[in-house]
Amino acid sequence: MKKLLLATTAIVMLSAGAPAIAADMAVKAVRPLPPPCAAARFSGGYIGVNAGFVNWTANRTDQDEVLVDTATYVQKKWGGLIGGQIGYNFTTCNTLWGIELDGDWSRTNVSTQLIPNAPFFNINITSRFDGLVTARTRAGIVMDNLLIYVTGGLAAGHFRTTYTSAFNIPGVIAVSNQVESSQWRWGFVAGFGTEWAWSDSVSIRSEVLYVDFVDRENRFLFAAPATFANFTESDSMWITRIGLNWRFGKNPVVARY
Repeated sequence: MKKLLLATTAIVMLSAGAPAIAADMAVKAVRPLPPPCAAARFSGGYIGVNAGFVNWTANRTDQDEVLVDTATYVQKKWGGLIGGQIGYNFTTCNTLWGIELDGDWSRTNVSTQLIPNAPFFNINITSRFDGLVTARTRAGIVMDNLLIYVTGGLAAGHFRTTYTSAFNIPGVIAVSNQVESSQWRWGFVAGFGTEWAWSDSVSIRSEVLYVDFVDRENRFLFAAPATFANFTESDSMWITRIGLNWRFGKNPVVARY
């Protein structure tokens, strides 16, 4: 009888402790899933649009005193620009590097009157910036859904400059000389920006770029009295813009262990 009582007690105690042991084993067996890698939100190809402002500085140097003096005339102008971009991003867990091509159109004009308030003279330099193309690499760090990056590469800008030298006394004498350069010039671009993943496919960015173009010397033949004139053109600009990107061909999200 005593043996039966002891056996019954042991069975009851084991039965009561079994759920706790099983629960403990279950907790140890299940490993919580780690959060996905943040940079995967920006992986793959993308295409988008952008718009912003340009702060343009144009230096025009008259080397031969054809207009007024041997001098450099500095022209500054704010303008708008609009365009698009296409690129591809490669990512690790929290870092990114990529390549991007973009193009922007602008119509930013600035004119400088070299002899202001002179009744018979119209001597001026008019410059226009109307196109920009860049090819850049970029690298950054992703925190949650925010990318912070630096970027740099090559740029090409299109500039049109008109040099006018006119002297006119009605009914007495009229002399007018006008020459123009229209050209693409290459340069270097660098900057920084941020990009926010609004959804799995759409992101919003803002960036600041500095572009410096290689100087170009142009030689013109003015009309009678015929003379050759040499002008050096130098341009640089600060650009601030926002953009909207749509991603395609995204890489699969990689878990972080």
